[in-house]
Amino acid sequence: MPENMTFPSEDTAPQTGYRDAHSTSDIRCSLIVVNFNEREVLLDCVESLRAAVSDQDEIIVVDNGSSDGSADAVAEAFPQVRLVRLPQNRYIFGLNDGLAVARGRYVAFCNNDMLVEAAFVEAALPLFDEPDVFAVCARVIDRRGREQGTRTAGVWKHGLLFYEPLAHSDIPTACFFAVGGQAFFRRDLLVALGSIDELLWPMYHEDIELSYRAWKAGYRVAYAPESVCHHLGGHTSGKVFTKAQLRSFVRQNEILTVWKDVTDPWMLFEHLIFLPARLTVAVIRRDRGTLTGFVGALRRLPRALKARRQAGRHAVLTDREVLAKVAVEAVNRPLRDMELARASRGEHSSQPRPETPAGRR
Repeated sequence: MPENMTFPSEDTAPQTGYRDAHSTSDIRCSLIVVNFNEREVLLDCVESLRAAVSDQDEIIVVDNGSSDGSADAVAEAFPQVRLVRLPQNRYIFGLNDGLAVARGRYVAFCNNDMLVEAAFVEAALPLFDEPDVFAVCARVIDRRGREQGTRTAGVWKHGLLFYEPLAHSDIPTACFFAVGGQAFFRRDLLVALGSIDELLWPMYHEDIELSYRAWKAGYRVAYAPESVCHHLGGHTSGKVFTKAQLRSFVRQNEILTVWKDVTDPWMLFEHLIFLPARLTVAVIRRDRGTLTGFVGALRRLPRALKARRQAGRHAVLTDREVLAKVAVEAVNRPLRDMELARASRGEHSSQPRPETPAGRR
């Protein structure tokens, strides 16, 4: 294996504990920004967040051991921002360290290379009025004004779980997954479900896996069209890893998501049938990213099986039920139409739900 294809050491991925004691009714939303060596971009991001929050909210910056003075710059420019200084780069999973100290009833996971519009927070939080909404995904536009496709449907294809971008909707709809770095979460449920899983270290697909886990636990993800942010994209990861490494992370975590969350026998059979074919094609094409990703997933198989047992304790829906709910046809329906359909079946969204999925079957 070439030297530049090795994975970041899992020794640098300590498991983070979550503490509910920090949650208070005094803080409405905790906006958590993760950063590594992007001082100027980070300062612009925090400035835009400050214009979007109220006195009920807090901003938390998690600095992943930056060497460019990012943390000191934030402390000097924004003394009211809560700063978490980590001794090493925990990549996207630094968000979990921010979650551990967050005090809000809701939390937002934010990339450092994004600028939010003034209504970013206020347009997202009302969607949590439905008690079974686990996460709310913002509308993301790149710096050129193009949609980044954060409104999505979920599809199962050739033994793996993928997403399909959908056209922007002016009306809030259901959404397959809450895009990492531009989404809000109900904090108690995020903690109960385990947040983004460091099984998928160091990055990619962790947002899809978390959202799929939430759907299987009986919750929903919503798309908020008026909660808008502008995202540069890949600003940090492209400087830390090669393109082949980034590809390997995607392939590794696509596989691990199936091994952790998918329980349908036929879908698992299909996964096992297509996997050798994928690897054969990768060998023929000298696709080192796919091959390295598979090796990385295989090394984590024992951890994936343990995580599978834990995720299974929360699941109340089958894989097929989830995919039916987040199919293109279902996602295209406005949330209010989905509520009418539920009411016609005698299901009432106003019916109280447990605060956590623990013990639900």
